[in-house]
Amino acid sequence: MARVTLGLPSDARVAPRANIRRDTATQRPHVPWAESIARDLSRFAVLPDEAAARAELESRLEGLRAGLLASPYYTRRLRDAGLHPGDLRTLADLRHFPTLERGTLARHWDQVPTPLSHEDESVVVRSSGSTGEPVKVVRDRRDCLHMWAVLRFWLERARAVLPPRPRVVLLDALPGGLEYSVRLPILQDGALHRISVLRDNARERLSRVRPAVIFSDPEGLRWLSEQRDLPAPALLLTSAQYLPQDTRDALARSVPAPLLNYYATTETGPLAWECLGGPGRFHVLAPDVWLEPGLNEVVVTRLRPSVLPLLRYLPGDSGTVDRDACACGFHGWTLERFGGRGACHFTTPTGRTVDAWTLAWVFKHHALRAFRLTQLTPSSFELELAGADASEVTPLCERLVAALRNLGWSGSPRLDVRHVSAEDLATGTKPLPFRSRARVP
Repeated sequence: MARVTLGLPSDARVAPRANIRRDTATQRPHVPWAESIARDLSRFAVLPDEAAARAELESRLEGLRAGLLASPYYTRRLRDAGLHPGDLRTLADLRHFPTLERGTLARHWDQVPTPLSHEDESVVVRSSGSTGEPVKVVRDRRDCLHMWAVLRFWLERARAVLPPRPRVVLLDALPGGLEYSVRLPILQDGALHRISVLRDNARERLSRVRPAVIFSDPEGLRWLSEQRDLPAPALLLTSAQYLPQDTRDALARSVPAPLLNYYATTETGPLAWECLGGPGRFHVLAPDVWLEPGLNEVVVTRLRPSVLPLLRYLPGDSGTVDRDACACGFHGWTLERFGGRGACHFTTPTGRTVDAWTLAWVFKHHALRAFRLTQLTPSSFELELAGADASEVTPLCERLVAALRNLGWSGSPRLDVRHVSAEDLATGTKPLPFRSRARVP
C-alpha cells in the first residue's frame, strides 16, 4: 500500500505498510463515526416499512451526486452519455446510468476517485488478483476503518458480548507468515493481532492472546477446527462466501462460537452477511450500499461517503436481490442464488484437502489478464496464463511452487505452463481461476 496525499499520481506505488489502518493514534476521533455506522445498520436491519427505508436511502444520493461531480472519470463518462449527476434523484433513476465494470476501474483507478484536500489522507490497495490482473483501489481513512464499524453491528446481530479491551485476531494461513500486534482504539480500546498458522508457535500464541473475535479464511478455519482446548472467542468471521459444509461442521464441534460469513470485495468493502439462521442468504448492508433488486447479477452503488464514488459497480458476481422479512428478524434486502467465487479444494499427496484460494495471493504480484490453475493429480498441476509477459513466468512459477510446498506438497510438485487467450478462460460473469481434476482415493 502507498500513502497518497494531495492527489493521485498515476505512478503511486503499492507498498506493504498500511499506515492509516494501523495508525492507532488517529483512530479515536473516528469512534463516534463508527458508532453511528453501527447504529444505522442496526436500525435498517429491523425497519419494516420499505417506503421509509427507500426514502432514507434516496436522501443519501445527495452525497453520491457530489462525489460524481468531483470525479474526473464520472464527469467525462456521464457527459458522454448525455447525463448529469443531478439526474440521479431516486433509486429508480439508477437504471438510466451506465455501469462500471472491473476492467474499467482497473484502467481508470486514478481518475474515478475525487481529488483530495490538504486534510485528506488515502492509501492505494490492490485487489487479490484471483480473477486476473489486480485492481488498484483508493481508500480514504474512513474506508480503511469501515470494517471495524461494521464489526460492531455484526457483534450485535450475533449477540456476542465482548470483554473489556477485546482482542481481535487475523488468523492467517497464507505463506509468508507476516505477524504484528497493534492497539485498536476504534473497537473499545482493544488490540489487533495477526497470527500465522504456519508458524510453529501459532497455537501457543493464540492461547496467550485469548481472542474475543477471530477473522480467517477457510484454510485458517480448518486449522482452527483441529486445535483443542483453546479459549473460545465470542465470534468467528470469514469472507469465504461459499464455506464448505464440512468446515462448518468441524468448527461447530470444536469452537463453541457463532460463525459469520460475509460478502465483500476489495473495491466495495463489505456488502452483505450470510444469515446466521441458515446458509445461502446474504442480508445487504443498507444503508451503506445499495444492491439493485430484480437483476441476475450483483450491481453495487455505494451510499456512504468515500473518496471512491461507486455508481452501479459490477464485481462480476451473480445473484438476485429481493426485499423480505427473514425468520432471523432481519427486514430488508437479501441476496440469494449468490454465485461469487466457487469453492475449490486441492488434495495433497497425503490426502489432506487445502482451500485452493489460499494460493490467490501468489498471482497478485504478477501482471496477468487471466489465469487458471488446475490440479491434475495429487502431485501435478497445469497453469494456464493469458497476457503474461515472458519475464513474469519464471518468478511466478517459482513463487507458486514454494507456496504449494508450504501447504503440504513435499519435494517439487510438477507444474506445466500453457499460454492461452483470455477468451479461452472465460467462464461467464466471473472467471474460475482454480479447479481440480485429481482423483481422490
